[in-house]
Amino acid sequence: MVWTGRGTGMVARIALVLLAAVLVEALGTYALHRWQDRELVSDSQTQNIARQLVDAAHAAEQTAPDERARAVHARERAGLALNWVGRSVVTDHSAFSPQLANLRARLVQQAPELRKREIHLSLLPSGGGGQRDLIGLVELRDGSFLSFRVAGYLSAPLPVWVVLLLHVALVCVVCGAALAMVHALVRPLARLAAAADETGRNHAARIDPTGPHEVRRVATAFAAMQTRLLQMMEDNTQALIAVSHDLRTPIQRLRLRAALIADDEVHEAIQQDLAEMEHFIDSTLAYVRSGMDEPARLVDIAALIATIVDDACDTGAEVHYAGPGSFTLHARAAVLTRILHNLIGNSRRYAQRIDVSLAGEEGVQALITVEDDGPGIPAEHRAACLQPFQRMDRARSGGEAKGAGLGLSIVARSVAAQGGTLALESSSLGGLAVRIVLPAAPPDAPPSEAGGNGDGSAPHSGG
Repeated sequence: MVWTGRGTGMVARIALVLLAAVLVEALGTYALHRWQDRELVSDSQTQNIARQLVDAAHAAEQTAPDERARAVHARERAGLALNWVGRSVVTDHSAFSPQLANLRARLVQQAPELRKREIHLSLLPSGGGGQRDLIGLVELRDGSFLSFRVAGYLSAPLPVWVVLLLHVALVCVVCGAALAMVHALVRPLARLAAAADETGRNHAARIDPTGPHEVRRVATAFAAMQTRLLQMMEDNTQALIAVSHDLRTPIQRLRLRAALIADDEVHEAIQQDLAEMEHFIDSTLAYVRSGMDEPARLVDIAALIATIVDDACDTGAEVHYAGPGSFTLHARAAVLTRILHNLIGNSRRYAQRIDVSLAGEEGVQALITVEDDGPGIPAEHRAACLQPFQRMDRARSGGEAKGAGLGLSIVARSVAAQGGTLALESSSLGGLAVRIVLPAAPPDAPPSEAGGNGDGSAPHSGG
């Protein structure tokens, strides 16, 4: 568990994680080294060896020199070979080996008489087992030596590749643990990023000020900013709705007064201007309205598209649908209806033929393409056409700009609010192709801010 003291900052916590990783690596390396050089002689065996050495030394000292070798051999035991030599042939390595120094101390402890004698200890590879044998000399009173050999005193050294593999495994374990601890440290930042991404989707994301104090300060400041931002958005939306409502009254009065004008041409011109004003108000409200959207539900996308295409054909448009007869996906029908109405309506202004196709993986995501045979939009103008209040008439036909400039903006915002993507491309028919990838929305997902009207209708808010 990562220490989460409230007074500890991110730098201090990461330093503690690094220190812990270094300590674990050092302890692991030490334990691995001790395991490689582990002794194979137990305390009880050491006690028996000490007693046998003392007994063999007494026997050799009480026997004539020419009979000492036979007397010493007679006291050999399993795992312990004994011999008598006239001079020393073994160099003492106990001062350079912790294992040998420890064994010397244990031998003297088990047989205090050995403290008075010179003892030489060294190591030699075993005959066939790959282990290391203990060889030694115990000085006798006349200056000769009792030699002994303990088979299998230390374990065999591991091959180099095994040692390297064990060290690499240790490093991987330590690094993995360190990464897990660092991930736990930065997890509050990931939660804060998720909350930031959710801000503005018709609800305030919950922000818990946890983690290092730097992250808590950022989270606290972001929570306050989120509250101000959402309140500002709500105030602006309510103000715009109120202004739009107030504008409808004088527009209706102007309609009544225009009806009294005898000149039909002037009357028609005024009516068109008033209709354009109402269209602008409806488009603006459709772009900014939030909190009135339907929840996601299972929708037959294919049937919905086919219905919209049939309705467009009934009004005289040449619209064709290509796709499956049934394609179910969790989506918002009103939002999708608005998207298709906007795209088909925009294409009808510039093209004669419109093709709508549906593909994708049912229940996972839908790929909807609307393409036409119109003049299209130059590649350098496509990004600008997705921005609000950017009229696409000039970019598409070179003529006078009309409309609110929100048709594609509403579509792009609606698609993005549902986690989808929108791309403007060149059509195989020679005009514009709008490709939409729409993933399935969770059934209990909160309504999107770019949904339909409160009554579930889909306003025809074109460009």
